[in-house]
Amino acid sequence: MLASYTWSHAIDDSTDLETPLSPQDNLHPSERSNSAFDQRHRFVWSSVYQSGKVNGNLRQVFSDWTVAPIVEISSGRPFAILTGSDTNFDFGSNTDRPNVVPAGTPVDSCGDAPVKSKYSPTGFLQAACFIDGTVPGNLGRNAGTKPYTVFTDLRVSRRLHLTEGMSLDAVMDTFNLLNRVNVADVNPLYTQAGTPTAAFDPRQLQFALKLNW
Repeated sequence: MLASYTWSHAIDDSTDLETPLSPQDNLHPSERSNSAFDQRHRFVWSSVYQSGKVNGNLRQVFSDWTVAPIVEISSGRPFAILTGSDTNFDFGSNTDRPNVVPAGTPVDSCGDAPVKSKYSPTGFLQAACFIDGTVPGNLGRNAGTKPYTVFTDLRVSRRLHLTEGMSLDAVMDTFNLLNRVNVADVNPLYTQAGTPTAAFDPRQLQFALKLNW
């Protein structure tokens, strides 16, 4: 049986070759924050049990089994929360972030009302508005965090002895045994930030036969 736990913290700035990861303000390209691949916690447990030769009347039933589970629990990774429009007039809408505003903030001069958000320190976000001089948005880079994931896989196999020098392995692999919905990606728009948009595969079964000689 093996078990491991990893704590890590990845920090970088906003400059990148990919447009969605470029800085919000090109005059201030360095925006240090949690990286998009900052996975703070990761726990992995795995084991292998082999019954071997079992004595007794039930040896034909319980002999030569292998059971091998593996469990992985990982914290969610950060993601950028965006307005979805070119509020800073840099000819792109892939980097514009909203403003953190207090409760009771009125509709701004651009016609945008504040919206509730669990990712805002005050509980509300509002799109930046050039008329009011609130461009660029003050919400930090990669302020959102995706949900944590739990992956449970299991292999069960049985060796059948055909002759003295030949055997057949019957194998069943199960992926996502608990059939848990693990979120792969979320909506980055500040009005719907964190809403799941994609998920990893549901439970899958795989069967195989392996001939040994």
